[in-house]
Amino acid sequence: MDKAALYFAYSSDINEKSLTRWCGKSGVDYPLKGKVANAWLPDHELIFNYRERENRGRVSNIRRRFGQAMPGVLFEVKPDGWKAIEAKKLVPRCYRPFETIVLTEDGREREAVAYRVFADRIAGTFYPPRLDYAAALREGLLSHGLDDRMLMAVAAGREAPWTVDHIFVYGTLMKGFARHHLLEAWAHPMTRQEARAPGILFDSRKGHPCLVPVKKEGHVVKGELYRLQDNRQAFEMLDIVEDFRGYGDARSEFRRALVRAETAGGQSSLAWAYFYNRPTARLDVIESGDWKNRPFLA
Repeated sequence: MDKAALYFAYSSDINEKSLTRWCGKSGVDYPLKGKVANAWLPDHELIFNYRERENRGRVSNIRRRFGQAMPGVLFEVKPDGWKAIEAKKLVPRCYRPFETIVLTEDGREREAVAYRVFADRIAGTFYPPRLDYAAALREGLLSHGLDDRMLMAVAAGREAPWTVDHIFVYGTLMKGFARHHLLEAWAHPMTRQEARAPGILFDSRKGHPCLVPVKKEGHVVKGELYRLQDNRQAFEMLDIVEDFRGYGDARSEFRRALVRAETAGGQSSLAWAYFYNRPTARLDVIESGDWKNRPFLA
């Protein structure tokens, strides 16, 4: 394990009190150095599908679900902290580490290490978690300001709602532009709101804008916010339209990420957005951040 790697935690490890108690009982030092950010594992969701005898069915796991975003917390780990984490995870008997990409709400991707149950050990589709375990996980989520709807649904054996069901658009997917009909097929039209989000907007000179994350506060992009009817069906189409080929694929022209958008009424929503994945050195900045009111090239 690379000691400098970031740890994406989604189980009871996000609950500081719970992890501290376990460390005390196990005689090990607290493994986490500090919180980096809230983060989401894209196209995955939480599930309770493994019954671990020592923990009497309290083991959380993840599975792929296209269009979903599983909430968690990104941590720095102390130099010897990985040993404690893997002891708690019962590695390699129960969990196995894997490298992945998680999303933060500023439009960025971060490489991290997460844990999932070893596939050969999964024998069922649903094992309800212990009430105290689910409560500790919920307390951890809420302490970090994270949504607990996914947890509450899957802990009861139900399908989780989409944790991020809004999309922020800023170019040709907006109302009145060439590709709006593609968004219109999967977005609730009555949910359209004028909105703004942090970022810098560039003119591609190909008839569409390019959004990139902003490094400092002050740069804002204007656009529209919609609620999607079905994330899976929407992104099956929009990923192709935006040439997004999957997380970690450098060939993508745009990448599907997350941003915190604010409506004209001051309401803040976590939303999907497509960010440019190519160099911008030769592109012109749209200073207004507004594609509708951009200067036209002669």
